[in-house]
This record gives sequence, C-alpha cells and structure tokens, in this order.
Amino acid sequence: MPSAKKPTAGGKRVNKKTPARSVAAKRPAKRAAAPKAAGAVAPAEAAHRVPDESSEPRPREPRDRSPAGPTITIAQYASGIACPVRQKRVLRSLGLRHPHHRVVRPDNPAVRGMVKAIPHLVRIEEDKRGA
Repeated sequence: MPSAKKPTAGGKRVNKKTPARSVAAKRPAKRAAAPKAAGAVAPAEAAHRVPDESSEPRPREPRDRSPAGPTITIAQYASGIACPVRQKRVLRSLGLRHPHHRVVRPDNPAVRGMVKAIPHLVRIEEDKRGA
C-alpha cells in the first residue's frame, strides 16, 4: 500500500533547507588572551593558594585504613544481577562488586543489618582480629 503524502504548495516540492552558514558564524567570538607574566597567578587560583616557604610538594603520609575494634570479612558468593534494586544497593554499599569478592568491615550493628538483608548473596567470615 503506498504511503500517503501530504500535499505541497502548488503541487511542487518545496525545499525547506535553510541556507548553510559558515562555522565561524555559529561560534561566539573568542576573546584574545592577555600574555601572562612569569609569576602571575589567576585571581581564582590566588584565593586557594596557601603561601609557604618551600615550593616543593610535601609527601603524603599513608593513612591507616584498618578499622578500630573487631572486624568481619564479608564474601559475596552469588551474583546480584537478578536481584531487586534494593539488594543491589546493599551489595554496593558494603563495597562488594562481584562474586568471590571479599571486604573487611567493622563489626557493628549497621554492617550486620546490611548483611542480614542479603543472606542469600553473602557470607560472613569471622576475622582473626575479631571478637
């Protein structure tokens, strides 16, 4: 079955294309950048800079990431693909990404409650540092 076409003005096809504009006409004009002095700092950067005697960066001290007190090791042993979104969010909040992934979390009621919400996906392994 042929498709129904809308009638055009005077029975002829009308070209509704707009005239092509140059690329330069579409873009806003760029402002010429003023040459910066050797030690000049932009005003936004100057507000965040802290003056100090040495210009060398200080090495960062490694942060102690071990949680204080008893910990538990949580292992994911099933995939969360076919699970409801709520259970997927619990997996991500525990830091679990895929099956056979293990994380160490503090042994507190909040973490125990998250694990209790998805017992079919994770297992708790008592840590040797735990109580």
